[in-house]
Amino acid sequence: MAKGMRVCAMAAAVATIALCAPLAAAGPAGASSSKTAKSTHAAAPKRALEGHITFWECPSRTTEALIVVNRLTLHPGQPLNIDFIVRNIGTTACSYVAPFAGVASGPTTTNLQAGQCGAMGFEIQSGSHHHDVWPGPATINCPALGFAQIQPNATVSGTGTWSQTLPSKTKRVPVGKYTLVVDGHFSFPLVIDSH
Repeated sequence: MAKGMRVCAMAAAVATIALCAPLAAAGPAGASSSKTAKSTHAAAPKRALEGHITFWECPSRTTEALIVVNRLTLHPGQPLNIDFIVRNIGTTACSYVAPFAGVASGPTTTNLQAGQCGAMGFEIQSGSHHHDVWPGPATINCPALGFAQIQPNATVSGTGTWSQTLPSKTKRVPVGKYTLVVDGHFSFPLVIDSH
């Protein structure tokens, strides 16, 4: 299956991700109708990345993820939204960690989160030394978590948000360039703008 088609198939599982047409039709940056013309412009950073990952007890060889962000440049007051879909392309079920659903014991919710206590972690880093700006080193208490399963050819999805704040949640990070790292694997360049 072509990469763009695979992204679209995964994105179809979540109605909030509507990037299929641009991803499937995307060609080289600056392409023209002339076969001899070549673009000197670098390709624009992508807002959607896909690949194989280890998702808790789901091995990377049979687990694919699609990560989508709403923007790469953030102006004051704009949140960064991170959506993810994880698909089990294997022939057996595999387990992942999720919060317990309500007061019932046993089954866990499929409404997953990205973030500090989420099924999918992410960090905001700055500088060439990848300094952890968010969530930082603070100790947090997470809700009760349990194992759930992704059946063969099934997906789970979730979302997370970052409001451009430091871990104290009272101060905006300084203007500049940052990197969003999702699950230690997917990297997106971010710009925090002053206006």
